[in-house]
Amino acid sequence: MTEQALQTITLSCKWNEKKQCFLLIGPDSVASWAPLVFAWHEETFYGTLLDVVTVDGREAVKLSPWQALTFFAFRPTIDFLSLEWGDEQTAALETWAKQIIDNVCERRFRPDFSAWKQQGRPGVWLAAKNTRWSAIGDDLHPFAAEWLSLAIADWLERDPELRKLWQEIVHANPAIMAHPEQWTSGEDDWLEQIGWLGERPPFTVGLRLIEPPDDGGPWTLEAVLIAMDESLIVSWEDKAHLPRSWRSYEVSVARAIRRFQTIVPWLGGEGGTLRAELSEDEAWRFLSEESLKLTDAGVRLLLPPWWEDVKQMHLAVKAKLSPSFDAANSIFGLNSLVDFDWRIAAGDTELTEEQFAELVEKQRRLVKLRGQWIALDPALIRRVQTLMNKAKKEGLPLRDVLAQTLITEAADGNERFHEDEETIQIEVHDQFRAFIRQLRDVNELPAAAVPPSFQGTLRPYQQRGVDWLVFLRRLGFGACLADDMGLGKTIQVLAYLAYVKETEQPSTPALLICPTSVIGNWQKECARFTPSLRVYTHHGPNRAKNEAFCEAASEAHLVITSYNLAHLDQDDLKQIEWHTICLDEAQNIKNAQTKQARAIRQLRGRHKIALSGTPVENRLSELWSIFHFLNPGYLGSAADFERRFAGPIEKEGDTRKKMALQALIRPFLLRRTKTDEAVSLNLPDKLEQKEYCLLTAEQAALYEQLVQDTLERAKDANPFQRRGLILQMLNGVKQICDHPALYLKERTPRRVLERSHKLKKLVELLEQIRANDESCLIFTQYVRMGDMIQQLLADLFDEPVLFLNGSVPKAARDRMVEQFQKRQSPIFILSLKAGGTGLNLTAANHVIHFDRWWNPAVENQATDRAYRIGQTKFVHVHKLITTGTIEEKIDDMLEQKLALADVITEGETWITELSDEELRDLLALSAAVKGGA
Repeated sequence: MTEQALQTITLSCKWNEKKQCFLLIGPDSVASWAPLVFAWHEETFYGTLLDVVTVDGREAVKLSPWQALTFFAFRPTIDFLSLEWGDEQTAALETWAKQIIDNVCERRFRPDFSAWKQQGRPGVWLAAKNTRWSAIGDDLHPFAAEWLSLAIADWLERDPELRKLWQEIVHANPAIMAHPEQWTSGEDDWLEQIGWLGERPPFTVGLRLIEPPDDGGPWTLEAVLIAMDESLIVSWEDKAHLPRSWRSYEVSVARAIRRFQTIVPWLGGEGGTLRAELSEDEAWRFLSEESLKLTDAGVRLLLPPWWEDVKQMHLAVKAKLSPSFDAANSIFGLNSLVDFDWRIAAGDTELTEEQFAELVEKQRRLVKLRGQWIALDPALIRRVQTLMNKAKKEGLPLRDVLAQTLITEAADGNERFHEDEETIQIEVHDQFRAFIRQLRDVNELPAAAVPPSFQGTLRPYQQRGVDWLVFLRRLGFGACLADDMGLGKTIQVLAYLAYVKETEQPSTPALLICPTSVIGNWQKECARFTPSLRVYTHHGPNRAKNEAFCEAASEAHLVITSYNLAHLDQDDLKQIEWHTICLDEAQNIKNAQTKQARAIRQLRGRHKIALSGTPVENRLSELWSIFHFLNPGYLGSAADFERRFAGPIEKEGDTRKKMALQALIRPFLLRRTKTDEAVSLNLPDKLEQKEYCLLTAEQAALYEQLVQDTLERAKDANPFQRRGLILQMLNGVKQICDHPALYLKERTPRRVLERSHKLKKLVELLEQIRANDESCLIFTQYVRMGDMIQQLLADLFDEPVLFLNGSVPKAARDRMVEQFQKRQSPIFILSLKAGGTGLNLTAANHVIHFDRWWNPAVENQATDRAYRIGQTKFVHVHKLITTGTIEEKIDDMLEQKLALADVITEGETWITELSDEELRDLLALSAAVKGGA
């Protein structure tokens, strides 16, 4: 025992600022002294849960601020151990700890107001005011003060009762704790407000604003006491109804009122009281501005219950269509102006223009009308005045009335025409709504009696198409007839022209602009169905110019020309104001910025018609371009259309925007398909079948080498060069999939049939087709491939094989069509661009796509050369695809997006935006192809 009493351990303690902990260091390893030193220390479970760390090569015990405080403050005397401190700092810790622990245990501490105010730190602690520190003086050493704060914070986590108290304070004062910058009073007010200093009142002090019973009267402002559970709210001035226990908190209430006045000085009345009445302007200021400051400072506000709704309410400018406006007799063109009466709407309350002007003149801010309060915000007033002045100056065009009504009705009134607030809300009457219904339903239109001069019989749906064109003509609205290929758009236009000629006897002719390839078709159809129409074809090198053109055109009822000449001869064409301008295959102006499209838009015509089986081939901007020709300004500018519709629909798949766009264009775009029940065509069935072919070894080697070389070159190319390389490669792999000789540009191909399984497959199909005495169309996008096929088939079948491409003159083209339709040449090869549109080739009941265009709309147009009105046989469509190549992979992608093909289909440019890895995956040959080739 004597030896034990003589055992001495010297310890030193260091504060680690970075890790916010104490490090206790002994003479040797921790295991040699810690069990003795901490045998009594409850906070470390008597030394069994010590955190041992290494400091400068020596072991140390890591203590939290609270553990260190209890260790130094409560260290007992141990008979067998002499514990000494190794330096003055460690000895000072023991002195400080004993005084700190007394204040902590007796809860003589408070939150640090300065730390919260200056740094927004509500969890910093100080000793209570007027605390005496023996042997230290009135102020605790700065380090000891920090130790006190950290120890209390540490203790809060260990003492459930104290932790609950502090959490209640924080949760009861979220605005105060979160916004120290809003607090303008002193420390005592703050400690009392949060409930730390003194007995916490059983209520909070707030402000209540009471509206006047009548419009224009004074507003009442009062301090109110709100029970903590909100079971009671009573005015401070209403002493008779104050609970007895609340009346002793007069000092607290007065302090709260002083604080309100510090936040909003002008609320102060005489003698430090609160102003009891506010004028209308002051009430507006209190609601719109000061209430935000008070709320941010944690003040409870009781505002009129309608204020939140009024605050969100926007003043809307309404244009009410004049009752005298008659759609049937007042409209000519979408830019015609309409008569209307002004209204200003705030929620369910409407003001006349005169009432609004009177309120603005009197500078009213809060007005009660017909039992509803409205707020006249100066900023909103200025916006309304700007809108009204602009509309009065420019007028209200019918296109805005029509567009807003169409979208609103399509969305059951829940859709706004524009997303911003700078739009006039238009209100129409029942007569105009009836007009809209008629405009949207082709079956509701008055019938247009086609004259006897039209020598044809219209199907019922075609008659409705003519009715629709005539109806829109009377209104001055452009029309896009977008029926499926083969449903007779040509015959409907000719019946329309015959009707206009008979009923109006216009003084100027109509102008038809179409691709060169179908000029002959239009001439023949005119001769067949409207022989009384004098037709002048403006085409060829010897065409009339200047005065000669005007003279020739004036003698005709219809002038036919091509898209190319619409640009080259625009000066001649602009001389005449045509009674109708009709664009066949209107997708030719899909790029609005081309010289051709700009030239056509400059032509003058009373009525404009666009014919297109595919008004959208790739992007919605193509639809905008067509509509900009038909009804300029209706869909806004190109940039506005991209922002409002094209971008959200194409990039984000926004169905709401798509629905709105469909509502807008529906009255001006008529589209029927062969499968529509209303069409009732009774066409024969059509079967589409994919025929898969392998690559030969030569094709596979060329394909793989081209892909590898291109991807290697693309690595170091800039984005522009990369796109060019990829597009060039895509063209190359397509050619390789067709035939090696096509890609290698062989002038005299050798072993033609042996080097391409696709070509072999074509011959196999044709052998069956010819055996059944059937006719066939073969589409390819490469003229050189068409030449190879033509020569090969002519030799194999020993019969003439027709080939129509862009270099074939018009006369020869017409002879080819006639020869095929008369079954004189049963095999007809066509280049996709030259023969994919505008031709009637119903003699064919087989259609073979030798290579793919990768655009379903374009391929379907080509197929429709045979699958159209006049077809009496089953149509079999064959699509040749090389397996394991990009052809098969792209075909799979097209299958997955067929549901979207009628709206938006993409060309090849999207492939250029793929990453190198994605390109490699898309273009890589499958293992089976490599092995099989």
